[in-house]
Amino acid sequence: MILCDEESLFADNMKLYVNARFLSQPVSGVQRYGIECCRKIKKKHKECILLAPHNIHNKDAAQELGVEIIGTRTGHLWEQTELPHYLKKLGSPPLFNPCNTAPLSYANNFITLHDLAFHHYPRWNSRAFALWYNYMVPRIVRRSRHMFTVSNTVKDEIIKAYHIPAGHISITPNGIGQSMLDAGAGTSVKQPVVLTVGSFNKRKNHHSLIKAFCDSDLGSRYRLVITGDRNKVFSDTGLDDAMLADKNITLLKGLSETELADSYRTAKVVISLSHYEGFGIPLLEGVYYGCNIVCSDIPVYRELYNDIAFFCRPDTSANIVAAIEAAMTAVPPAPDKVSALLHKYNYQQAADEIVRAMTT
Repeated sequence: MILCDEESLFADNMKLYVNARFLSQPVSGVQRYGIECCRKIKKKHKECILLAPHNIHNKDAAQELGVEIIGTRTGHLWEQTELPHYLKKLGSPPLFNPCNTAPLSYANNFITLHDLAFHHYPRWNSRAFALWYNYMVPRIVRRSRHMFTVSNTVKDEIIKAYHIPAGHISITPNGIGQSMLDAGAGTSVKQPVVLTVGSFNKRKNHHSLIKAFCDSDLGSRYRLVITGDRNKVFSDTGLDDAMLADKNITLLKGLSETELADSYRTAKVVISLSHYEGFGIPLLEGVYYGCNIVCSDIPVYRELYNDIAFFCRPDTSANIVAAIEAAMTAVPPAPDKVSALLHKYNYQQAADEIVRAMTT
């Protein structure tokens, strides 16, 4: 019993460090995972120290998490040089890297790899990005002390791509962000709105959703709301403001979390037609806010949302239209199914697994 107590005390007092370079980046799903997991880890394990470069983008989160600024460089250069140099002077303590990358020269890495889009679909990114990630990630993965990822689908992909033992990878799922949990789902009158949330790029496949609206009479009965970069919408689809308005399509850019929550509250349907994902946070958020969800029939969405979603072929307008029509007329998700989903996918579960792996 004394040995167990001593081991527990050692684990509680062990300093854990976090590569918080993600705080220098705009917040998308990957950065949200970093922020929310670190919030939970800091509450569970007091000896957790976040290290970041000086070009902090999310200053509120950095202040809340008590981030320590080190070095004078930024970006990958900071991560690959100043961060490992600083940690090696401290005796090479455990380092949690929540957002896909880590210092190559550091031997005590714990890393979350969110998906393998760069491996499967390098054309979706710039050539420089694809080359760097396809060089860096396999080496980091094979040298890491332990790995985390957000779904079993991605875990299986990592095992196949990099020949990593299954026991070397833990599932640490995404969840609902703290600000949304604090605000609560609330009650509101649902409107005939189809909402899609996420950056506008080929991977997210907004083009097929817009085409389905333009090729059908959906716009006469429902409004499509897209959050994202309007310039990319116009350049990728050839549409302009007048054409979008004619099809009852609205673009929203730069929403605060409060405004995004309000959009979820009023939408009847949340849709994601992504060709590839590691998780799909907006669908989980949609379920939390009482929306029916429509999604592309891809493996990860089948894993996560099989019992609650309306599935469709993501490049077939008729199939997309049929799924939207079915979701619009369906009753909201049953409370027990919503509760089960939120109990299964949450950041507390992720943080518990991260701390366990790093302290044992």
